[in-house]
Amino acid sequence: MRYLSLIPLLLLFSCQQQSKQVLSAEHQKALESLSVMDGFKVEMVAAEPLVADPVAMEVDEDGNMYVVEMHGYPLDLSNSGKIKLLKDTNNDGLPDTSIVFADSLKLPTGIMRWKNGFLVTDTPDVIYLEDTNNDGKADIRKVMLTGFALSNPQHNLNTPRFELDNWIYLAHEAVVTPFVYKKEFGDEGRNIHFPDRPNGQQLGKNANGRAVRFKPDSYEVEEVSGETQFGHTIDAWGHRLYTSNADHLFHEVLASQYQKNNPNLLLSNASQDISDHGNAAEIYPITENPNHQLLTDVGVITSSCGVTWYLGGAFGDKFKDVTFVGEPVHNLVHADVIKQAGASFTASRLNEKSEFLASKDDWFRPVNFYVGPDGALYMIDYYRQIVEHPEWMSDEINQSGALYNGTDKGRIYRVVPKDGLAMDWLGKLNLSKQSDAELVKLLENENIWYRRTAQRLLLQRQAKGIANNLRDIIGKSSLPEAKVHALWLLDGLKSIEVQDILEAFRDEEAGVRENGIRVAENYINQLPAKPDAEKLKKELISLQNDGNSKVRFQLLNTLGFVKIHESEQARLAILKRDFHDKWAGIACIASFAGKENQVFDFAVKELAKEKSDETAEFFSNIGATIANSANKEVFAAVLTQVSATGEDTSSDWWKAATLSGISKLWHYKGITVQLADADKERLLLAFSDKSSPEFRGACLDLLDATGLPKSSSATAKIKEAKEILGDKGRDEKLRADAVKLLSIANSNAYKKDFLQLLSTKEPEIVQARILRTLSKVGDKSTWDFLLKEFKTFSVPIQQRVVELFMAKPERIPLLLTALEEKRIDKAAIGWRQMVDLMNYEETNIRAFARKVLAVNEDRKAVLQTYLKALDMKGVQANGKQVFEKNCATCHQIEGVNGINFGPNLSTLRSRNANSILTEIINPNNSIADKYDFWTLTFKNGNAMGGLIIQENSNVITLREVGGKESVIQKKDIAKMVKAESSIMPNGLENAISVKEMADLIAFIQNK
Repeated sequence: MRYLSLIPLLLLFSCQQQSKQVLSAEHQKALESLSVMDGFKVEMVAAEPLVADPVAMEVDEDGNMYVVEMHGYPLDLSNSGKIKLLKDTNNDGLPDTSIVFADSLKLPTGIMRWKNGFLVTDTPDVIYLEDTNNDGKADIRKVMLTGFALSNPQHNLNTPRFELDNWIYLAHEAVVTPFVYKKEFGDEGRNIHFPDRPNGQQLGKNANGRAVRFKPDSYEVEEVSGETQFGHTIDAWGHRLYTSNADHLFHEVLASQYQKNNPNLLLSNASQDISDHGNAAEIYPITENPNHQLLTDVGVITSSCGVTWYLGGAFGDKFKDVTFVGEPVHNLVHADVIKQAGASFTASRLNEKSEFLASKDDWFRPVNFYVGPDGALYMIDYYRQIVEHPEWMSDEINQSGALYNGTDKGRIYRVVPKDGLAMDWLGKLNLSKQSDAELVKLLENENIWYRRTAQRLLLQRQAKGIANNLRDIIGKSSLPEAKVHALWLLDGLKSIEVQDILEAFRDEEAGVRENGIRVAENYINQLPAKPDAEKLKKELISLQNDGNSKVRFQLLNTLGFVKIHESEQARLAILKRDFHDKWAGIACIASFAGKENQVFDFAVKELAKEKSDETAEFFSNIGATIANSANKEVFAAVLTQVSATGEDTSSDWWKAATLSGISKLWHYKGITVQLADADKERLLLAFSDKSSPEFRGACLDLLDATGLPKSSSATAKIKEAKEILGDKGRDEKLRADAVKLLSIANSNAYKKDFLQLLSTKEPEIVQARILRTLSKVGDKSTWDFLLKEFKTFSVPIQQRVVELFMAKPERIPLLLTALEEKRIDKAAIGWRQMVDLMNYEETNIRAFARKVLAVNEDRKAVLQTYLKALDMKGVQANGKQVFEKNCATCHQIEGVNGINFGPNLSTLRSRNANSILTEIINPNNSIADKYDFWTLTFKNGNAMGGLIIQENSNVITLREVGGKESVIQKKDIAKMVKAESSIMPNGLENAISVKEMADLIAFIQNK
């Protein structure tokens, strides 16, 4: 055994009651540096040398406290990680000795009690550790689950947690690609599998970037629909909340099993941001001497982690719906009040202009939390000088030797009400010795620690003899939370009966009814089918008028497994009641796989009377889903409705939305259902000044994919379009659509007319449409004409001409040659185009672009030139104009409605000017998380490029330059290539003078 005494740094004196703690001067100063919300106080539980570099903790059923130490962060992979057992040897309630329970761990990130040992997350593995001879040291070490990517440590697998539904959940997210430390953290993972079941259940490579749940005993493993960085949490009813850096709170709304119900529904994201104060929310640190690194986003949430919904029962009713996140970069703890909002939530600040807890000490790094047996909130302080990863820091800091300053330190605090809570549990609980009946009583404890521990122990014991005790709780307990634990325990013990579920259906608490529906789902899905499953299905359907939106949402999802007419009618009734909640529409489509036309017909009748963003999104989703199913009969019926024209244009909006969903799908996938000429004829009728522009445009978009019918009516429409185009008195939107129709008919035949219209004064919308057409059919004479006339075009049309040349690789050298010969001014190349040119996949084009655009690759020399801007007084108003011209094509910032492609630059507002300048001049200095640029080539030969913002086993959501998002089925992708450099290339200085740089920095800093 290895023992480590805490004397003399942490002296504790024993007395009849818990003693007053005597701390060293350093620890007393650390404690005094903390400021906590009124009504609370903070106490130190453990500190170095007892613990060092703590990142997680667990308390077992007997009150033994285990702490995970991750010494290797940020770059050390030499297996320096440890698990320590903290013991109280002098009976004063506080730990004073530590035993190294396990060592030789790489970068351990979480711990959970399981059976007689512990599950520890240490990428690429989930490891089981057990001490069989009671010496405090693990002598069994077994890899339970493996294959997770060893990526940047702060993005690795973490936080195993046993939850209500008897699954163990693992926090996990997609690989974050390193550009600096590829050797150390370039691993992309493997298929997730159980090593001792090589032919057993598996998940895709790195679980497709999703969080994971598993059951060790039955060798089950599943992806969930969401992803999270460090930490995850649930409320008392099992709703899952996640966190990730600046995005400090988001909710997994639609579970993976419901998404899988309908593989034709292409959903970009199953989670919803819930903070009403936004991502990168403003915060209120009190740090006296902040030590922020080069790329730290100062003054806003940037390192959110350890999300914890407080369910300890000791803080009063005001804190029943409060979550905590650590913000270690700013040395504080942020708290939110969670409120119901349909199928999801909203999160509001607990305190408006202050934080729940903050420290003056710039080494204070709260990274995780734990609700203890006493109801206290245990706060884990990593206590390091630097917590930012060197991937995103300056070379000077990385080489300074300071990366590991504080690796011998670390603290664990407990936050308690001002009147105090006794810490009387350490090594004294002895729940392992309690009978099954005694453990059942603990399910009614207000503290989640007791309820979760009792449930786990009873499940592991397979205590089937307690079934009636559990039924008593469901029927009689005054604590609703206890009822859901009892319900799920009956389910886990395979002792659940229909009557137990019906009892839950009748409960006054919505959360109990909701969990009753989830358990009912398990029951009716069992094979072979239970004899009373049909009765339960009817009882489920009867809940359709429940007064709670989350109960109805869960029912909508669960009824997707009930394939009878009454179930369908119930789901449609819920959709009608809740259609203003976008998640109800998504869930309804997911539940009607193969019968989406029923939903569509119902929506046209019941939901199309009132236009809203939610209903337009619903119609777009269902149109794309029906098209993706490739059911000819169903698609034809839907198309007949949405392509019908008439005097009344009030229905044009939902028809256009449906058509746009189909067009968006066909944009990358190709036509899934061939249209008959009669279908095309109906679409063609929309070319009329009597149709709304949105409907007319949507019909033409579809015809652009399918081609025109071969008929006399098509000939007549083409003639009409030519006349409209030549009449400058007609509506400009109609004339632009006339260009589109003529281009669909025969672009080459009208090319001369189109070029002539570019030479005269015409509305921009008409000329822009002509350029889109010429992009498809132009030849060398066309390109020569455009380059010759380039300087006569308006600035917006010049930008579109540039885009035309960039649309095909064979045209780009013509554009670059014109730039080189000064026939086109470099200022005409927008920053977004410059990004694309200098990142071009083809090496020769990329080199030519960098040569022509005169990018000085010696970024230090360029930076030296622009350092003068730091001494100038920038003008915010001028800087806003610089931003709009050069940055808004890829970035958003408060006050400018830019394109949501690159990182939101509001996060830079509190950075120092030198840091901002460095990022602009040398964008490859760091690549922000999740901003890798990918080029996707499809099996049909098409290609798209952008950021992968979501991914699961079936689909990828790609955000293109310009902000457009597309949901793409993986089965349609032939190849994926990741760019090796930042999507923002070097060279922005070519478009911005030194004075303009000073103005831009002033605008970004809001000074």
